Amino acid sequence: MTLDEMDKKIEFILQMQAQFEANMAQSEANVSNFRVSVADLRVTVGDLKVTVGDLAGVVRDSIKISDDRFTQLDDRLTNLAEAQKAADKRSARFDQGMIELAEAQKTTDERLNALISVVERHIPGPDHAPRP
Repeated sequence: MTLDEMDKKIEFILQMQAQFEANMAQSEANVSNFRVSVADLRVTVGDLKVTVGDLAGVVRDSIKISDDRFTQLDDRLTNLAEAQKAADKRSARFDQGMIELAEAQKTTDERLNALISVVERHIPGPDHAPRP
């Protein structure tokens, strides 16, 4: 190997070393940037945990309120159904009473008509003649 070839190889090795050092510097800068990004992500994740915890509390409270309201609604519907059953029974008794009253009225009308016929036969009319 000649001196000229040796100088070219040394120069090539020096260039490669310089390129390697530049690449290492860039890699270190990238690692530093990644560290900052990771630190930022840790803060963001921490904030996110707090937010999710707050939201979970709100959701739990909302579910509790909804459950309470559904329980109240169920109780009210049960009371309404019981009141409706009672109203149905009263309505049935009223209907039966109306039927009995109508029958009694019919009997009263028949008896009153019979009484009117008897009275008309025994009381003379305006011409003082007995009615047939």
